[in-house]
Amino acid sequence: MIRAILSFLASVLTAVQVVLIHTGRKGLCFNEGCEIVDNMTNISPLYFNVAGFLFFQALCWLFLLGRNGSEYWHKLARLFLLAALAAEAVLVFFQHSIATVFCSYCLVILAVIVLLNGCCGVRQLVRGAVIFFAVFITCCSLQFGPPSTGRGISLDSGSMAMVNGEKGGDKLYLFFSDSCSHCEKVIEAIAAGNLCAIRFNPIEKIEKIAVHDAVLFANYDPQVNRALLQSMSINEVPILMVKTEEETRVLKGEKRIREYLEKTCRQSRSVDYGGTSRNMPSGYSFLPEMQKSKEDACSLGTDCDTNVPPTSAGQ
Repeated sequence: MIRAILSFLASVLTAVQVVLIHTGRKGLCFNEGCEIVDNMTNISPLYFNVAGFLFFQALCWLFLLGRNGSEYWHKLARLFLLAALAAEAVLVFFQHSIATVFCSYCLVILAVIVLLNGCCGVRQLVRGAVIFFAVFITCCSLQFGPPSTGRGISLDSGSMAMVNGEKGGDKLYLFFSDSCSHCEKVIEAIAAGNLCAIRFNPIEKIEKIAVHDAVLFANYDPQVNRALLQSMSINEVPILMVKTEEETRVLKGEKRIREYLEKTCRQSRSVDYGGTSRNMPSGYSFLPEMQKSKEDACSLGTDCDTNVPPTSAGQ
């Protein structure tokens, strides 16, 4: 009876989520990871939760039918639970390795499925653990993003907008998050006056940017941007990539980026921002003193403090 009640309560939870999403309100979640993960799926979160509702309802009825002594219904329910753990292994891998942020609501659903498997006995739990880790380890052994060397990656496919600059200049790519206050200050600096050609590559799906002369692109893939940063062991934004004919230079943090924009994109001056990092792919260079920037950058998957005092360029 406990398994049936737990399944029913889980179906109620998913039903509430379906109603909230269908009515345009924010779904149940304890962090910003849910929105990021939802924006990176090909299927609407509404359909995911409808499937979850039907799954838990099916479990509830299977456990109720099994109360009459028919072991067939219990065997079918246990089979459903093993399949659910296999699916959850893929979703956990996706959050850990692709989205690089965990969805708290998804983890609650995972906890319910693990608990239901545990209620079916130790043998069921052991089988579920074997299936879960087998699928998870298999996923970890595969490469779902760009190669770690950074070759063949089209940065343009991850651009949601661009501003035109002087012909013949270097190509600049700004990697940013819509919830990062440091990123906002860099974008404000660009909007205040800029002579460089800059492309804006967000790490999540957004629709507009506060630069009046920016050209927007209808189709772009923010997952390309996340995968590229992850391949270079970069876990913070803002990031500015400067592509020259010889190499691609990487600048991290609000202070260094605004300093570069002030000296390079508003004056006809050449500034050396060279440097190397053992984490960078071939053809890339990283400003050494900015590799551990924390005070003027935001970690991926978390919101920055919006009350961060403004940083003056050239400090």
